[in-house]
Amino acid sequence: MIDDTRTETGDLKGGKRLRSKRIALRVLALVAVAALVAGACSKKTNTGSSGSPGGTTTKTVKIEFFGALSGDYKLLVIHGFQAAKLAFDQANAGAFGKLPVKITFEGNDTGGSGTQASPLADKVVSDPSVVGIIGPAFSGESAATGDKFDQAGIPFITPSATDDALATHGWTHWFRGVGNNSDEAKPAAQYIQNILAPNCTFVASDGSAYGHGLAAIVQSFLSDQGAKVENEEQVQPGQKDYSALVSKIASSGCKAVFYGGYSPEGGLIRKQMTDQGLSKVTLLGGDGLKDDTFLSTAGNAGEGTLAVCPCVSPTDLASAGAANADAITKFISDYKAKFGEDPGIYALEGWDIANIYISAFKAGKITRDAITSYVQGLTNFIGLAKTYSWQPDGELFPSDRVMYLYQDKGGQWAFLGNAADLAAGG
Repeated sequence: MIDDTRTETGDLKGGKRLRSKRIALRVLALVAVAALVAGACSKKTNTGSSGSPGGTTTKTVKIEFFGALSGDYKLLVIHGFQAAKLAFDQANAGAFGKLPVKITFEGNDTGGSGTQASPLADKVVSDPSVVGIIGPAFSGESAATGDKFDQAGIPFITPSATDDALATHGWTHWFRGVGNNSDEAKPAAQYIQNILAPNCTFVASDGSAYGHGLAAIVQSFLSDQGAKVENEEQVQPGQKDYSALVSKIASSGCKAVFYGGYSPEGGLIRKQMTDQGLSKVTLLGGDGLKDDTFLSTAGNAGEGTLAVCPCVSPTDLASAGAANADAITKFISDYKAKFGEDPGIYALEGWDIANIYISAFKAGKITRDAITSYVQGLTNFIGLAKTYSWQPDGELFPSDRVMYLYQDKGGQWAFLGNAADLAAGG
């Protein structure tokens, strides 16, 4: 006979066990889902931007370069741009320690023109990720864009613009990384007076903020010292025929010419002077002459031309026994490996200014105002070219404004030494 009571009891116990198992499985499933949701939320929190709780994404900031990256004036600018790019690339790769930001570096090709630079500046100031400028490289474009940069609160550090007037605008965020026209003109005029000692000096310029400013100071200094000097003649840049100017130089009988302007025109003037029988007349200029464009344009006629420059060749500085010669030599090696050429004019200044920005980032200064305050507070920042400390007007302290003298010898710019010492007969 079937024991109905036993069977019913067994079925009841089995049903209870089955329901318990189902409930347990449901609980485990809910726990698993909760864990997945928690994990997803955790991942979202950890991918937040820099400064958010548990954030791991590094903020990107932009540094913009302003200068002639193509055209006739390129060789006065390109080495500074490339040196800065080298520094920022190395910084992003961790060569200078951990940074709180990733640096994007962009070039703005102004052609050396204030007219061309102005709309580029409008675009840059409206980009909130831009926290600094290297440049503008030329004085005219600096004057054309300075108000825009300053009103936007963007720090802008020029590696090469020398017009004295740039320091008179009252810009809070502007800094000059070299000496000015007056610093350049004084040893140039003294060298003319004391070393060349010509019967008279003919002064000419291209009429630009830089060129006219420099020439006018040289003329004024020579006049004040009682030297015979012809009033400044201005020429139109971008021309190919400067025979009218050369004829005036010949008529003056002066044995020295000071030219305030840039290498494309300076090289042609020097060549045309020689072609018209003025090979014995010495040409002297400022940093605007000191690049390979002058050497190639003037050719053999350039022999003996002199240039005073706030820049210094990395190779020359290392060879002269600078205290940081090893660091300069490494820079030269790294630069050549990256760009396939030796660093030229204003390369060291481009590198140094980039490293000032990198130093600010390492100190946690990643906004426009914070970087400006950081730069204003720097004291004897050690660069490859010099030390950097700024006065309230954005000028370097006088001790940091060293000038050097170069001479075209055999188609190369030969380093002669400290311009002030040489001008004094040292």
